[in-house]
Amino acid sequence: MADSDSIDQLARDSLIPMTGLLSLLMPGSATVGFAIKGLDGRYRLANRTIERLLCGDGERLAGKSEEDLLPLATCRLLAESDRRIIAGETAASVEIDLAVHGQNSQCLWLKLPVLGVDRKLQAIASLIDEASPQPGFMAMQQTLARLQQSNRELQQTVAELEQVASTDKLTGAWNRHRLEEGVRSEMDRLNRYQHPLSLLILDIDCFKPINDQHGHAAGDAVLKRLTTLLQAKLRSADSLARWGGEEFVILCPNTGRSTAAMLAERLRREVAMAKFPEAGAVTVSIGVAECEPGESWEQWFERADEALYRAKTGGRNQVQAAPETPQRAGPEQYVVANFVQLVWHPAYECGNELVDRGHRQLFADANELLSAILSEHTAEQVNAIVDRLVADILQHFCDEETVIVDAGFPAAAEHIVLHRALVDQALKLTGAYRTGTKGVGDVFQFLAYDVVTKHMLGADRVFFDTLRPQAAAAGRPGKRLSTRSKPPQRQSTPAMPDPLA
Repeated sequence: MADSDSIDQLARDSLIPMTGLLSLLMPGSATVGFAIKGLDGRYRLANRTIERLLCGDGERLAGKSEEDLLPLATCRLLAESDRRIIAGETAASVEIDLAVHGQNSQCLWLKLPVLGVDRKLQAIASLIDEASPQPGFMAMQQTLARLQQSNRELQQTVAELEQVASTDKLTGAWNRHRLEEGVRSEMDRLNRYQHPLSLLILDIDCFKPINDQHGHAAGDAVLKRLTTLLQAKLRSADSLARWGGEEFVILCPNTGRSTAAMLAERLRREVAMAKFPEAGAVTVSIGVAECEPGESWEQWFERADEALYRAKTGGRNQVQAAPETPQRAGPEQYVVANFVQLVWHPAYECGNELVDRGHRQLFADANELLSAILSEHTAEQVNAIVDRLVADILQHFCDEETVIVDAGFPAAAEHIVLHRALVDQALKLTGAYRTGTKGVGDVFQFLAYDVVTKHMLGADRVFFDTLRPQAAAAGRPGKRLSTRSKPPQRQSTPAMPDPLA
C-alpha cells in the first residue's frame, strides 16, 4: 500500500486526525523517523527514516514489534514509555543508543498518543531523531505540545456544546434524542457481535398527586432527586434518559433479561427506601425487556412499555419483565440467563407484602451474586454484593419476626431461634470469605440453599396460614389472594416448584 493510501486509511479509521502532520513527516526525505504501532505492539505504518534506523537493508518495519528488532534493555526503556502513554500522558521520551550500519548513534525517541474521535487511545506514534536533542527537533516537540493543548481545548468546547444539546435541562439526564442515538449504536453492536442488550422503562407512581398537592416545584425536586439516586446506583456502562414527564429509560448494554430484572429490582427498592423531603414516600414501577434479534427499536420499546403497564396495573411499586420468545433460548443467550439461577414463583408468596418483598429481594441478591461470579467482577465489586446480601438477610429477618409476632404465630420464638442460627452462620461464613478460607461460591451456596431453599421455602411455610387470614381481611387492591390448599405439616416436605431453573 502506498504511503498516501495508508494515511487516508488511518484518517478514515479516526486514528490520526492531523493528516497534514503525517504528510509532512512521511516523505522519504524526512530527517525524523516516524511510525505508528497498534496497541498489540506491532507497527502498522513507518517512513523510510525509521526503517533505516531500526531495520536491516531492504526490510520493512510494518508487522514487526520493538522486541523483534532491539536489545532487551532498550525494549524495557521503550515499554516504560508505552506505559506512560497508556496511562494518559500526552508524550513520553527516552534517549537510547541505536546501532545503525555498525555504528552507535545516540537518538531521542519520542512517543505520542494517537486518539480516536471518542478520545480513547487507538495507537502509539514514534518519532526518532538520530542525534541528541537539537533546536529543530525541540521546536517540533514544542509545536506538537501546543497542537495537543489546542486540540484538548477544542474537544472540551465541543463536549460542552454536545452536553447542552443532549441532556434534559431539568435533571441533567440524557434527553430523548441522545437516548435514541445511543440505542442505534448499541443495537448495531448487538447485530454485529450478538452482545445482549436490555432496556428499563421506569415510571414514578402517582406523580400527578405530588404536583397537585405539593406544587410543580416539589415535583421538579422529586425528578431531580430521583435522577441523582438512579445515576448513583447504575453501573458505569448503563445510561439514564428522561423520556418525558415522570418517565425514565435506562439503556443496559451487555446485559441479558435476568440481570436487567435484578438491576431493576435493586433500583425499585432503593427508590422505595429513599427520602424525598418535598413529597414524602415515592415509589416507581419498572418494565424490562431484552432486545430480540431482528427487532426494531419501536418493537423493543413497546414490549418494555407493555411490561411497565403490567407493573402499574398489578399494584405499582414492582418490576415486570417482558416474556422471552422461544428463539431466545439458543446458546447465544447471555450466560447468566442460560445458567442455573433462582426463579421466583407465585407459589412462594405468603400474602404479606413485607415478607414477600423480603423473599423476592433475597432471590434477587442470590442471582446478582451469581451474575458477578460468572461475569468475573472484581473482588471489590463482589465484596460490595456480599455486604448487601448479608444486610438484606438481617433486615428481612427483623421484618419477618415483627410480622409473625404481631400475627400471633404460636411458634414465633422457635422461628426466631432459627433466624439467629442462620445469622451466626452468615457472619462466620463472610468472615471466612474475607480471610480467604472460604470462596465466594460458598457464600452463594449458603444463600441459595440454606437461606432460600431450606429456610424460606421450608421453615417459613409453617407460618403462612397464620398470615393469610390477615391478608384476606386487608383486601389490598391489586394483590392476588392465595387459593392454594394448606401445606402439609413439617414432617412432610411440601411439593414446591424448583427455585433453581
